[in-house]
Amino acid sequence: MSHKRWLRDQEPRWQRLELLLEKSRHATSFLAPQDIRELGQLYRGVINDLSRAQSQPEAQHLEPYLNNLVQRCHGRVYERPPASWREISRFFLQDFPRCFRKNSALIGLAFFLFIAGAAIAMLTVYYNPKTEAFFLPPAVIEQLDQGVLWTDTMQANPSESSFLMTNNIRVAFNAFAFGVLFGVGTLLLLFHNGLFAFGGPLQVCFQHGTGWKLINFMMAHGVIELTTIFIAGGAGMMIGFALLFPGELPRWQAVREKSREAIVLIAGCVPLLVIAGIIEGMVSLNQAVPTTARLAVSVASALWLIAYLGFCGRTPQSTAR
Repeated sequence: MSHKRWLRDQEPRWQRLELLLEKSRHATSFLAPQDIRELGQLYRGVINDLSRAQSQPEAQHLEPYLNNLVQRCHGRVYERPPASWREISRFFLQDFPRCFRKNSALIGLAFFLFIAGAAIAMLTVYYNPKTEAFFLPPAVIEQLDQGVLWTDTMQANPSESSFLMTNNIRVAFNAFAFGVLFGVGTLLLLFHNGLFAFGGPLQVCFQHGTGWKLINFMMAHGVIELTTIFIAGGAGMMIGFALLFPGELPRWQAVREKSREAIVLIAGCVPLLVIAGIIEGMVSLNQAVPTTARLAVSVASALWLIAYLGFCGRTPQSTAR
């Protein structure tokens, strides 16, 4: 077949393929079933056309165009279908809580490291008050003597909620990401946060008479926020332990398998951190919310987490065990 005849025969097919690509610009779901089948057939045809253009000198000027057409078509043919509401609900109602329970030992270890750091910091400040400057700046400590917390200047509004939410997500992702340092990075981050973000500042506040005021601030959002940090820490240690103890699998394969579970945990943490950020921004920072209401939010959060993470996704067989 001559080059001109081949080109004359193929051009309508390329134009039809261009039309189908334009119709499916947002997603292939915009195409009718017969159009999707035709798209696959035209895709296989244009791959052959590209091979011919690359091998025959008189057709090589078509190579850039056909290569671009193949790439665009490949993205349509092999695009991942959008997640359905059923898949999303299955993830949050089954996959995430099941993964939490499966890896509860590592999440418990993350909790222990955080609490150990907090306890050491509190005992250090209690027995040696001079160390309080390691945990809070002198200007903040002077304000504590006047009964003023550093949180008193923050306002209950969406911008503050967004800022706190972003910060919490950053801490959680760091706890996960540092697991690639053979788990040591996650261990140190959890211990450091227990020391300098919780135990130390809390004991300094108790030393200056504002400890219960700080607890009153933290109680509404703290249950969900800290739980997600522990979950993210457990996910990070999963990666680290897979690097250290791959078992019978090659190290890269052990890490890949554990990464799938770790990503499930991290993805499940994101909405929890959003909820914690909203509570912190709209309840914890709102001076008008009484202690009883804050306590009610805290207790309700704890009961909901126990019910959700402890029982969601259980089958009748697993419940009976």
